[in-house]
Amino acid sequence: MIWLLFLSSIIVLALLIFLAEEFFNVLFRGYAPFISTKSQVLDEAVKQFQQLGLPEGAKIYELGCGQAGFLRRLEKSGKSKYVLIGVELLASVYFLAKFQLMLVGSKIKLRNKNFLKMSLASGDCFYCYVGESLMTKLSLKLRQEVRPGTFLISNQFHLPGYEPIKEVQVGLTSYIRVYKL
Repeated sequence: MIWLLFLSSIIVLALLIFLAEEFFNVLFRGYAPFISTKSQVLDEAVKQFQQLGLPEGAKIYELGCGQAGFLRRLEKSGKSKYVLIGVELLASVYFLAKFQLMLVGSKIKLRNKNFLKMSLASGDCFYCYVGESLMTKLSLKLRQEVRPGTFLISNQFHLPGYEPIKEVQVGLTSYIRVYKL
């Protein structure tokens, strides 16, 4: 009985920490909330990625990866010839994703960092589902750091200062936009 009480207390505490972290990041930092991407949108993003024809060993980043849905889908598709790296700021979400990836034996690397404060220069392709304010900051960072010809696949939001080379509507309200930087 005490064990059950202890376990439920730990779960409630973890949930409270997650909610407090989300509240702080959304309200004070302007970061996007943790929202999972619909399966059909992930399928389309992976399809668009596969059409890019990136070489073996290319570094693929999912920025603000949450549970690394895009990278998981890419790994599951059998295209594991890439280096897959997820970057997530929220510690609670990072540890959940890390645990889930460990359970399935994934080779995806996760980093618990703010992608705006780390070097992105080695990336060959980026996938992100972040809000407008972060896309503006990301656009400036990518312009300074990445090589010409690097790709970015955006779920929903425009990348200021760039025109998409492809835009695909998924369902009634979702868009995948592919940019060549």
